[in-house]
Amino acid sequence: MRGNRLNQELTNTVKQTLGNSLMRYYQGVSSQLLKDFRLDGKAVILTDVDDTMLPMTQESPVEGLRSFLSELRVLGVEVVPVTFKTFIEVKELMSKLSHEFPAYVIEGGCAIYALRGFLRWGPGRMVGSYEFLELCNPISTYEELLTYIEESPDCSGKALRLSKAEPESVSRVLGIPTELIKLSQARLYSEVFITQHNPCRNFINSVIRNTSLKTIQTRRAVHILEVDKDRAARELLKRINVVGREILVIGLGDNPADEGILRNSDVPVVISENRVEWFKKAYYLRSPGKPPDSWIKAVKQALSVAGLYF
Repeated sequence: MRGNRLNQELTNTVKQTLGNSLMRYYQGVSSQLLKDFRLDGKAVILTDVDDTMLPMTQESPVEGLRSFLSELRVLGVEVVPVTFKTFIEVKELMSKLSHEFPAYVIEGGCAIYALRGFLRWGPGRMVGSYEFLELCNPISTYEELLTYIEESPDCSGKALRLSKAEPESVSRVLGIPTELIKLSQARLYSEVFITQHNPCRNFINSVIRNTSLKTIQTRRAVHILEVDKDRAARELLKRINVVGREILVIGLGDNPADEGILRNSDVPVVISENRVEWFKKAYYLRSPGKPPDSWIKAVKQALSVAGLYF
Protein backbone atom coordinates (compact mmCIF):
# COMPACT_ATOMS: atom_id res chain seq x y z
CA MET A 1 0.00 0.00 0.00
CA ARG A 2 2.81 2.43 0.79
CA GLY A 3 4.26 1.97 -2.73
CA ASN A 4 0.88 2.77 -4.30
CA ARG A 5 0.55 5.89 -2.16
CA LEU A 6 4.10 6.97 -3.06
CA ASN A 7 3.43 6.50 -6.77
CA GLN A 8 0.24 8.57 -6.55
CA GLU A 9 2.03 11.39 -4.69
CA LEU A 10 4.78 11.56 -7.31
CA THR A 11 2.26 11.33 -10.14
CA ASN A 12 0.33 14.28 -8.72
CA THR A 13 3.55 16.26 -8.28
CA VAL A 14 4.56 15.72 -11.88
CA LYS A 15 1.10 16.68 -13.13
CA GLN A 16 1.21 19.92 -11.17
CA THR A 17 4.77 20.75 -12.20
CA LEU A 18 5.03 19.79 -15.85
CA GLY A 19 1.57 18.96 -17.13
CA ASN A 20 -0.09 15.85 -18.45
CA SER A 21 1.78 15.92 -21.77
CA LEU A 22 4.95 14.68 -20.05
CA MET A 23 3.32 12.00 -17.95
CA ARG A 24 4.33 9.26 -20.39
CA TYR A 25 7.88 9.63 -19.05
CA TYR A 26 6.79 8.86 -15.52
CA GLN A 27 4.83 5.72 -14.78
CA GLY A 28 5.60 5.33 -11.07
CA VAL A 29 7.09 1.87 -11.67
CA SER A 30 10.81 1.35 -11.21
CA SER A 31 11.20 -1.02 -14.15
CA GLN A 32 9.55 1.46 -16.49
CA LEU A 33 11.65 4.33 -15.19
CA LEU A 34 14.84 2.35 -15.72
CA LYS A 35 13.75 1.29 -19.21
CA ASP A 36 13.03 4.93 -20.08
CA PHE A 37 16.39 6.02 -18.71
CA ARG A 38 18.26 3.28 -20.58
CA LEU A 39 16.74 4.51 -23.85
CA ASP A 40 16.25 8.25 -23.29
CA GLY A 41 18.18 9.27 -20.17
CA LYS A 42 19.93 12.62 -20.55
CA ALA A 43 22.12 13.00 -17.46
CA VAL A 44 23.20 11.53 -14.15
CA ILE A 45 23.82 13.72 -11.12
CA LEU A 46 26.38 12.37 -8.63
CA THR A 47 25.95 14.29 -5.43
CA ASP A 48 27.15 14.43 -1.88
CA VAL A 49 24.30 14.76 0.64
CA ASP A 50 25.39 16.43 3.89
CA ASP A 51 25.70 20.19 3.45
CA THR A 52 25.41 19.73 -0.33
CA MET A 53 21.92 18.44 -1.09
CA LEU A 54 20.61 18.99 2.43
CA PRO A 55 21.97 20.54 5.64
CA MET A 56 23.72 17.99 7.80
CA THR A 57 20.99 18.48 10.42
CA GLN A 58 18.31 17.78 7.76
CA GLU A 59 16.03 20.29 9.47
CA SER A 60 15.21 22.30 6.34
CA PRO A 61 11.87 21.80 4.54
CA VAL A 62 12.15 19.26 1.71
CA GLU A 63 8.97 19.95 -0.27
CA GLY A 64 10.81 21.96 -2.92
CA LEU A 65 13.54 19.33 -3.24
CA ARG A 66 10.99 16.52 -3.47
CA SER A 67 9.17 18.30 -6.29
CA PHE A 68 12.42 19.09 -8.11
CA LEU A 69 13.58 15.46 -7.99
CA SER A 70 10.31 14.46 -9.67
CA GLU A 71 10.81 17.15 -12.30
CA LEU A 72 14.33 15.90 -13.02
CA ARG A 73 13.09 12.34 -13.46
CA VAL A 74 10.58 13.49 -16.07
CA LEU A 75 13.37 15.32 -17.89
CA GLY A 76 15.45 12.12 -18.05
CA VAL A 77 17.87 13.14 -15.29
CA GLU A 78 18.54 10.78 -12.37
CA VAL A 79 20.17 11.66 -9.05
CA VAL A 80 22.67 9.28 -7.44
CA PRO A 81 23.89 10.13 -3.91
CA VAL A 82 27.57 9.41 -3.24
CA THR A 83 27.76 9.89 0.48
CA PHE A 84 29.41 8.99 3.77
CA LYS A 85 25.96 8.08 5.05
CA THR A 86 25.11 4.52 6.01
CA PHE A 87 22.67 2.21 4.25
CA ILE A 88 19.98 2.89 6.83
CA GLU A 89 20.51 6.66 6.60
CA VAL A 90 19.96 6.62 2.84
CA LYS A 91 16.84 4.49 3.23
CA GLU A 92 15.53 7.04 5.74
CA LEU A 93 16.40 9.87 3.35
CA MET A 94 14.48 8.24 0.49
CA SER A 95 11.48 7.83 2.77
CA LYS A 96 11.66 11.48 3.80
CA LEU A 97 11.88 12.64 0.18
CA SER A 98 9.29 10.11 -1.09
CA HIS A 99 11.81 9.40 -3.83
CA GLU A 100 13.57 6.15 -4.74
CA PHE A 101 17.05 6.84 -6.07
CA PRO A 102 18.02 4.49 -8.94
CA ALA A 103 21.41 3.99 -7.28
CA TYR A 104 23.41 5.28 -4.35
CA VAL A 105 26.86 4.90 -2.82
CA ILE A 106 27.25 4.56 0.95
CA GLU A 107 30.01 5.04 3.51
CA GLY A 108 32.30 7.12 1.34
CA GLY A 109 32.47 4.66 -1.55
CA CYS A 110 32.38 1.29 0.18
CA ALA A 111 29.24 -0.13 -1.43
CA ILE A 112 27.10 0.64 -4.49
CA TYR A 113 23.36 -0.09 -4.45
CA ALA A 114 21.30 0.02 -7.65
CA LEU A 115 17.84 -0.93 -8.80
CA ARG A 116 18.07 -3.91 -11.11
CA GLY A 117 18.60 -2.66 -14.65
CA PHE A 118 20.14 0.72 -13.83
CA LEU A 119 23.69 -0.63 -13.92
CA ARG A 120 25.28 -3.27 -16.13
CA TRP A 121 26.58 -6.01 -13.90
CA GLY A 122 26.07 -9.72 -13.44
CA PRO A 123 23.53 -11.22 -11.03
CA GLY A 124 24.43 -9.85 -7.64
CA ARG A 125 23.35 -9.89 -4.05
CA MET A 126 20.02 -8.26 -3.33
CA VAL A 127 18.58 -6.16 -0.52
CA GLY A 128 14.92 -5.52 -1.24
CA SER A 129 14.70 -4.21 -4.81
CA TYR A 130 18.38 -3.17 -4.89
CA GLU A 131 21.41 -5.11 -6.08
CA PHE A 132 24.66 -4.18 -4.39
CA LEU A 133 28.40 -4.36 -4.91
CA GLU A 134 30.80 -4.16 -1.97
CA LEU A 135 34.10 -2.36 -2.52
CA CYS A 136 35.30 -2.63 1.09
CA ASN A 137 35.78 -5.37 3.63
CA PRO A 138 33.77 -5.18 6.85
CA ILE A 139 35.27 -2.57 9.17
CA SER A 140 35.17 -5.18 11.95
CA THR A 141 38.23 -6.70 10.21
CA TYR A 142 40.24 -3.81 11.65
CA GLU A 143 38.78 -3.75 15.15
CA GLU A 144 42.15 -4.25 16.89
CA LEU A 145 43.65 -1.31 15.02
CA LEU A 146 40.66 0.94 15.70
CA THR A 147 40.76 0.11 19.40
CA TYR A 148 44.46 0.95 19.43
CA ILE A 149 43.70 4.38 17.98
CA GLU A 150 40.77 4.96 20.32
CA GLU A 151 42.82 4.17 23.42
CA SER A 152 46.02 5.94 22.35
CA PRO A 153 47.27 8.87 24.46
CA ASP A 154 46.84 11.21 21.49
CA CYS A 155 43.17 10.37 20.98
CA SER A 156 41.81 9.05 24.28
CA GLY A 157 39.42 11.67 25.66
CA LYS A 158 40.05 13.89 22.64
CA ALA A 159 38.06 12.03 19.98
CA LEU A 160 34.73 10.27 19.72
CA ARG A 161 34.64 6.97 17.84
CA LEU A 162 31.31 7.27 16.08
CA SER A 163 30.18 3.64 16.14
CA LYS A 164 30.98 3.24 19.85
CA ALA A 165 30.20 6.65 21.36
CA GLU A 166 27.02 7.58 23.19
CA PRO A 167 24.67 9.15 20.61
CA GLU A 168 23.96 12.05 22.93
CA SER A 169 27.67 12.89 23.17
CA VAL A 170 28.05 12.92 19.39
CA SER A 171 24.89 14.99 19.06
CA ARG A 172 26.27 17.67 21.39
CA VAL A 173 29.54 17.90 19.48
CA LEU A 174 28.06 17.95 15.96
CA GLY A 175 24.77 19.71 16.65
CA ILE A 176 22.87 16.92 14.90
CA PRO A 177 19.70 15.36 16.39
CA THR A 178 20.34 12.22 18.41
CA GLU A 179 18.01 10.10 16.28
CA LEU A 180 20.06 10.91 13.18
CA ILE A 181 23.28 10.06 15.03
CA LYS A 182 21.89 6.62 15.87
CA LEU A 183 21.31 5.95 12.17
CA SER A 184 24.85 7.05 11.35
CA GLN A 185 26.31 4.60 13.88
CA ALA A 186 25.14 1.55 11.92
CA ARG A 187 28.39 1.41 9.96
CA LEU A 188 29.38 -1.72 8.07
CA TYR A 189 32.54 -0.72 6.20
CA SER A 190 34.00 2.45 7.72
CA GLU A 191 34.75 4.17 11.00
CA VAL A 192 34.72 7.84 11.91
CA PHE A 193 36.72 9.57 14.62
CA ILE A 194 35.18 12.92 15.48
CA THR A 195 37.95 15.25 16.54
CA GLN A 196 39.52 18.62 15.79
CA HIS A 197 42.52 17.79 17.98
CA ASN A 198 45.47 17.93 15.58
CA PRO A 199 47.75 15.49 17.48
CA CYS A 200 44.99 12.88 17.33
CA ARG A 201 44.34 13.49 13.64
CA ASN A 202 48.06 13.26 12.90
CA PHE A 203 48.35 10.06 14.93
CA ILE A 204 45.48 8.45 13.02
CA ASN A 205 47.16 9.33 9.74
CA SER A 206 50.49 7.91 10.88
CA VAL A 207 48.90 4.62 11.98
CA ILE A 208 46.74 4.18 8.88
CA ARG A 209 49.57 5.05 6.49
CA ASN A 210 51.08 1.58 6.88
CA THR A 211 47.84 -0.33 6.25
CA SER A 212 45.45 -0.99 3.36
CA LEU A 213 43.11 1.66 4.75
CA LYS A 214 42.69 5.31 3.80
CA THR A 215 41.89 8.39 5.84
CA ILE A 216 39.52 11.05 4.54
CA GLN A 217 39.75 14.28 6.50
CA THR A 218 36.85 16.65 6.95
CA ARG A 219 36.69 19.71 9.16
CA ARG A 220 35.42 17.87 12.22
CA ALA A 221 36.19 14.22 11.56
CA VAL A 222 38.55 11.61 10.16
CA HIS A 223 36.94 8.82 8.13
CA ILE A 224 38.73 5.48 7.93
CA LEU A 225 37.90 3.12 5.05
CA GLU A 226 39.45 1.11 2.22
CA VAL A 227 38.35 3.18 -0.80
CA ASP A 228 37.15 6.70 -1.59
CA LYS A 229 34.46 8.46 -3.58
CA ASP A 230 36.69 8.59 -6.65
CA ARG A 231 36.88 4.80 -6.87
CA ALA A 232 33.13 4.39 -6.30
CA ALA A 233 32.22 7.06 -8.86
CA ARG A 234 34.40 5.40 -11.51
CA GLU A 235 32.96 1.96 -10.78
CA LEU A 236 29.42 3.27 -10.98
CA LEU A 237 29.81 5.36 -14.13
CA LYS A 238 31.36 2.59 -16.18
CA ARG A 239 28.33 0.39 -15.44
CA ILE A 240 25.46 2.80 -16.18
CA ASN A 241 23.06 1.00 -18.48
CA VAL A 242 22.41 3.21 -21.51
CA VAL A 243 22.13 2.20 -25.15
CA GLY A 244 25.00 3.12 -27.45
CA ARG A 245 25.73 6.62 -26.17
CA GLU A 246 27.28 8.65 -23.42
CA ILE A 247 25.31 10.73 -20.95
CA LEU A 248 26.15 13.97 -19.19
CA VAL A 249 27.56 13.61 -15.66
CA ILE A 250 27.05 16.45 -13.19
CA GLY A 251 28.84 16.29 -9.84
CA LEU A 252 28.08 18.26 -6.69
CA GLY A 253 30.04 18.47 -3.45
CA ASP A 254 30.93 20.87 -0.69
CA ASN A 255 34.43 19.99 0.53
CA PRO A 256 37.68 18.26 -0.49
CA ALA A 257 36.29 14.83 0.46
CA ASP A 258 34.01 15.21 -2.57
CA GLU A 259 36.81 15.79 -5.04
CA GLY A 260 36.35 12.24 -6.34
CA ILE A 261 32.80 13.11 -7.38
CA LEU A 262 33.87 16.33 -9.07
CA ARG A 263 36.86 14.78 -10.84
CA ASN A 264 34.61 12.27 -12.60
CA SER A 265 32.02 14.82 -13.72
CA ASP A 266 31.55 16.72 -16.97
CA VAL A 267 30.10 19.65 -15.03
CA PRO A 268 31.51 19.84 -11.47
CA VAL A 269 29.70 22.12 -9.03
CA VAL A 270 30.83 23.30 -5.61
CA ILE A 271 28.06 24.05 -3.11
CA SER A 272 29.82 26.41 -0.73
CA GLU A 273 30.32 30.01 0.23
CA ASN A 274 33.95 29.34 1.14
CA ARG A 275 36.97 30.22 -1.00
CA VAL A 276 39.54 27.56 -0.25
CA GLU A 277 42.54 26.44 -2.22
CA TRP A 278 41.17 23.14 -3.49
CA PHE A 279 38.46 25.00 -5.46
CA LYS A 280 41.19 26.45 -7.67
CA LYS A 281 42.53 23.10 -8.93
CA ALA A 282 39.97 22.90 -11.73
CA TYR A 283 37.03 24.78 -13.19
CA TYR A 284 33.94 24.46 -11.04
CA LEU A 285 30.59 26.14 -11.13
CA ARG A 286 29.93 27.65 -7.72
CA SER A 287 26.60 27.90 -5.96
CA PRO A 288 26.73 29.84 -2.69
CA GLY A 289 23.87 29.70 -0.25
CA LYS A 290 22.20 27.08 1.89
CA PRO A 291 20.93 23.69 0.74
CA PRO A 292 18.55 22.47 -0.49
CA ASP A 293 17.87 25.79 -2.28
CA SER A 294 21.51 26.18 -3.33
CA TRP A 295 21.52 22.58 -4.62
CA ILE A 296 18.40 23.11 -6.72
CA LYS A 297 19.80 26.36 -8.11
CA ALA A 298 23.14 24.69 -8.91
CA VAL A 299 21.56 21.75 -10.73
CA LYS A 300 19.41 24.08 -12.83
CA GLN A 301 22.51 26.11 -13.68
CA ALA A 302 24.52 23.00 -14.61
CA LEU A 303 21.73 21.61 -16.77
CA SER A 304 21.34 25.00 -18.45
CA VAL A 305 25.04 25.04 -19.32
CA ALA A 306 24.48 21.70 -21.06
CA GLY A 307 21.32 22.90 -22.78
CA LEU A 308 19.06 20.54 -20.86
CA TYR A 309 17.17 23.03 -18.70
CA PHE A 310 15.67 26.37 -19.69
